[in-house]
Amino acid sequence: MRATHTQVALYGFGDASGSGFGSSIALPDGSTLFRHGLWTEGGEGTTSNYRELGNLVSAIKEGLQSGHLVNTELFLFTDNATAEGAFFKGNTPSRILFDLILRLRTIDMQGQLKLHVIHVAGSRMIEQGTDGLSRGEFTTGVMSGLPMSQFIPLHLSALERSPALLPWIQTWTGISSLQPLTPEEWYTLGHGLNGGYYNAEYCWIPILASQHFFLWAPPPAAAYAAVDELALSRHKRTHLFHIFICPRLCTHLWRKKLYRTADLVLELPPRSAPPWRLDLHEPLILAFVFPFLSVYPWMLRSTAPVLELGRKVQEVWKGSEGDGGPLLRQLCDLPRSLGRMSGSMVRELLHPP
Repeated sequence: MRATHTQVALYGFGDASGSGFGSSIALPDGSTLFRHGLWTEGGEGTTSNYRELGNLVSAIKEGLQSGHLVNTELFLFTDNATAEGAFFKGNTPSRILFDLILRLRTIDMQGQLKLHVIHVAGSRMIEQGTDGLSRGEFTTGVMSGLPMSQFIPLHLSALERSPALLPWIQTWTGISSLQPLTPEEWYTLGHGLNGGYYNAEYCWIPILASQHFFLWAPPPAAAYAAVDELALSRHKRTHLFHIFICPRLCTHLWRKKLYRTADLVLELPPRSAPPWRLDLHEPLILAFVFPFLSVYPWMLRSTAPVLELGRKVQEVWKGSEGDGGPLLRQLCDLPRSLGRMSGSMVRELLHPP
């Protein structure tokens, strides 16, 4: 079997700032396809969501007409969350935005193009240079000659981008030997299995792992596969404790399922100090999947202690001081503390009158 077409992956950014717009796409030959300009009077009277999405439509349409985007898979980054959400949901209450989404979907199907719209932080857009391009500036980011790959860390996990993150997690979990699961271990150890053997009847007998605490730290581009396995593990081995961390990138692929699976999801914003610095741009998503309880309500999700601790952690992170470590330690200790209580005491604590 031989391929009849060759496709390449391209990466680009699009931004609409005030009265201007701009986009930049890295081409296979090393050059950058860019465009910039000012909105006409009709464009200036529209919402920022319309201008952001309209800019993406125009950039892709011009790229297809010039032939640069034909037979490509395009990863297009925007700092407008509405544009990402509307594109992947395929619908929006706004009629004018819906018309733009329809045009994007039509281009995606008929233009020999596979499109991904990914939301990034505004600070990343500034560093990459497209924000300046929309204002007529050509001296920052890719416009100054920096490679586009420097600004799209979809293949890097949170631990690879911030070495201080793992020691921080080990501190409040109380497990100094805690290590993240490898991609291969998502399908074995992450399910509470540590190998196995064939018995006399040649049936595979799995061996349960002695470890009950697991750290999942996938790169954003592969997080959907990790979340799928995490959801399976959660129901197969109800006694396991999981922590999931990932930068807030490519979330359209996995965030909805993560919220359904996890008991608590927090966002650590970029800060001026470790473990998650300002130059990392997007917040860090931190999710807790607690073991199931042996008594009603069976799960810790939406219970009073979990919600209260989660709210306190987010308040600490909003301030300039404190990393929330003691509060996160309380979250980790909560299942073990409840395991030592009677059923009536657990119900009273989790659902106070």
